[in-house]
Amino acid sequence: METTHELTPWLRLRQRTAEILYSADSEDRLTRKIDLSLITLIALNVLAVILESMPELGSTWADFFYGFEVFSVIIFSIEYIARVWSAVDNPWHQQHAHPISGRFKYARTPMAIIDLLAIAPFYLTFIFPFDLRFLRVLRLLRIFKLTRYSPAMTLLLQVFREEAKTILAAMFVLMMLLIIASSLAFMVERDAVHAVPGAFESIPAAMYWAIITMTTVGYGDIVPVTPYGKALGAIIGVVGLGMVALPAGILASGFSNALHRRRQQLEDKVTDILSDGVITDDEEEELATLLSNLNLNPADAKALIFAAHNKDTTNLLCPHCGKPIDEAPHDAHGDDNKKNAD
Repeated sequence: METTHELTPWLRLRQRTAEILYSADSEDRLTRKIDLSLITLIALNVLAVILESMPELGSTWADFFYGFEVFSVIIFSIEYIARVWSAVDNPWHQQHAHPISGRFKYARTPMAIIDLLAIAPFYLTFIFPFDLRFLRVLRLLRIFKLTRYSPAMTLLLQVFREEAKTILAAMFVLMMLLIIASSLAFMVERDAVHAVPGAFESIPAAMYWAIITMTTVGYGDIVPVTPYGKALGAIIGVVGLGMVALPAGILASGFSNALHRRRQQLEDKVTDILSDGVITDDEEEELATLLSNLNLNPADAKALIFAAHNKDTTNLLCPHCGKPIDEAPHDAHGDDNKKNAD
């Protein structure tokens, strides 16, 4: 990254763009306005896609919806190009600092791919000659752009990344159970296929019944008719209940661990700030920014600050007697205060 005295107006503009698009500083007025504008535009786009699916509105307001779509694509395209252009100055990801490979690395990140998919359907309709109206549903992917502005969604994505291997292992076991259950159902019910036509005539056809049974949804449109099939359905329902709930338990544990680390991070920061016994205005602002970025409950944050403050107070020495404040005799302070008053 270039030094300040070497920056040209073009480079200063690029750095300012990176500050606006990537910075988590909530005190920057322009950053807040742009973030709020993009959030509003994304929400309106999702609402437009929903309303456009209604025949009475889709035909009457077709020109308005198309005009709004063109306007939104222009804004989102400018945002995407600006993010790729300024990615080299992103202070949070130094691996994107290279002017060429850094931008390609950013373009391969999940959020950049979501930004690209959000505008791709509009441009694809001009490139391909055949009807691509089915791609219009991809515009709903714009709702995932809100994850950039939601600390809760950011935490969810973080948990998914951290627990990816464990979740994949659980899904692999679940898939094996699905194959075994559908295979057994095919074996015991294929002779009675005439009772429920098309239900258990093959293993892929039996997979629908197996997954509905494992998740305990039980639509009732396909049911086993043989005694062995009914017994198998009962066993699959009990075993599948635990297996389907396993990924949810993994995510719950991941959320708990992530929140614990965030609270520990806040506690460490408060302890560091109180090491000198004084909280300056800059330290207070820094602490408030950290609290906002971590998206912690204000009540939990106050409890952590109070506990850290009390813990730090025990290490402060009385200037009069040299003992810790909580052990210093109160009369010593009273005598000294009386002398100062006299």
